[in-house]
Amino acid sequence: MKGKVDIQEFYSVLDSLYEKKEMDKAEPYMLEVLSRAGNLEDLEGVVSVCNELGGLYRAMRRTDEALWAYEKVMEGLEQMGLKGTRNYASALINLGNVHIARKSYEKAYGIDRQALEILERLGGEAYQRAALYNNMSAVLRELGRTKEAQDMALRAIEIIRELPECMGELATSYTNLGQAQAKEYAFSDARQNLMHALQLYENSSGDRDIHYANAVYALGNLDDAQGYYENAEERYIRAAKLIERDFGHTCDYDQIMEDLQRVRRKVKKVEGNGIIPEFL
Repeated sequence: MKGKVDIQEFYSVLDSLYEKKEMDKAEPYMLEVLSRAGNLEDLEGVVSVCNELGGLYRAMRRTDEALWAYEKVMEGLEQMGLKGTRNYASALINLGNVHIARKSYEKAYGIDRQALEILERLGGEAYQRAALYNNMSAVLRELGRTKEAQDMALRAIEIIRELPECMGELATSYTNLGQAQAKEYAFSDARQNLMHALQLYENSSGDRDIHYANAVYALGNLDDAQGYYENAEERYIRAAKLIERDFGHTCDYDQIMEDLQRVRRKVKKVEGNGIIPEFL
């Protein structure tokens, strides 16, 4: 036995860095621990660190590196004889999330289906199933299967309503539901659910949840679609600042800035022509 890294210490240090918002120190620390785990041939340590590293890369939209980290997790779990377990399903869910970020939606859906089969066979934990339903809702929405996307979001909501400690995940579920409804032009329902998502985030953690920006951005998209261009402009600005605060200038930040410039041109056109938009 060459020994093992102290996983409890690893998580403790990492939690402290995240609490202090010292994101720039998190990656070097994890890479250093990963190197030690590799040198010690500590497979459990490698899997644990890669899982956290993948989460950081995914949040930062560094999807190539996230894919590498999560594939290392999958390989490690298989070598440990854990294929088909709840931990393996969790790893599949994380891997599916990376493919969502890479816009590989068909690939993500296939991976999510594998995870769902495992959880249905094992009777997966409530939170885990809800997280998977949320992922599948996002994938189905992007595939244009918006009715199914709403159904998945509603399944997640039904579960998480009973878990008061999971208000952030509940907010994510309402965001998914609202976005799917917006795709169906059910603007009133979409606005109600997106506003509810924002309220849930604010009640649980203010604007500190890293998914809060997505709900703000989704409302900006809705304002944009309905012709409320000045409101959309304000929400795009806010969403961009939140993304910049949490992750820096990612591709998501760039997309929001593109939308912001586009909606500003609409505001100028409306003001210049004296047009009053027909709000839907």
